[in-house]
Order: sequence, then structure tokens, then C-alpha cells
Amino acid sequence: MTAKRVIEPTRSFSRISPLIGSPVSIRELFFKNLIRPPFETIPMVQSIIEEETWKAPMVAYEEVKAKSSQPSLDSYIIDVREPNEAASQGSIPSSVAIPLSTFETSLALPDIDFEAKHGFNKPGKDQEIIFYCRSGRRSTIASREAHLHGYTNVKNYSGSWLDWMAKELEKK
Repeated sequence: MTAKRVIEPTRSFSRISPLIGSPVSIRELFFKNLIRPPFETIPMVQSIIEEETWKAPMVAYEEVKAKSSQPSLDSYIIDVREPNEAASQGSIPSSVAIPLSTFETSLALPDIDFEAKHGFNKPGKDQEIIFYCRSGRRSTIASREAHLHGYTNVKNYSGSWLDWMAKELEKK
């Protein structure tokens, strides 16, 4: 039986693994048994764990429907599907688009460049943002990315476009 090399995390722990020289998460190290508890007691490691396990609050159709029916400058509904998907499938009324493929780059843009690229004002860090996609997978990723960029009022429409269409068809 071969012994595993164990890393004791310290305050100077970086996201570059000294073992493999590539980015690695605390979760990966833990599950590979390369670090051992009580790493939760180290504040920096604890914040990384919280960051990696953070999930946006979920919103249901009824809340998204109410927001789309009465749009407000205080809230955005953002579609993270690619433009060709939205064009062929449709979109939630009053929603705006930032494709996931350009999402992280777009969040890093200065406000004026963001508006020139997307046609609407860049959301404020504390502004309510509800993300959706086709099924909820990409909106989960976008929610997490927005959170990592400092956005504090991020929500995820769990059912996304598929749920929206099913609920809208039920009404007819």
C-alpha cells in the first residue's frame, strides 16, 4: 500500500497545487485525501469552502412571472443561453441576454463598454438579478460566477425556460 502525501493547509495556501502545479480546489484536495481536518478552522480555507459550495437562492415561475409582467430598473432577468437558442426558442418577456460563453468577460467590462456590448446598463453589485437558461444548469453557473464577482442579490430560476414554457402552455 502506498502512502499518500498529505498537505497541511496554511494561511499561505494558494490555489495552485504544489503537487501538480495546476489550479486545484480545497474540495478536490479534501476528497483526494491530500489535506486533513480540521482545515475548517483556518479562516481563509473556510472562506474558500463557502465560496465553492455557495448556491444561489432559487426562484419559482410565479416570482419570475410577476417580475416579467412588471419590469423594474431595480431587477434584471438575465437569459444566459446563446443568441441562436433564444432566437429559435423565445425568451421570457422583459429579460435581457448575456450568453454564458461571454458572461465572465462581460462582468469584467467597465460600465460603458458593458452597455455598448449588451444594450442595457450593467447591473449594480446589490441589484436583484435572476438568471435563467434552458433547463437551469447554465443559470446555476452564471449565478455562481456573478456571486464570485461580488454580486450579492443573485437568484436562479430553477426550472428556467423549460419550466416557463410548460407553465405558459398550461394557462392556454
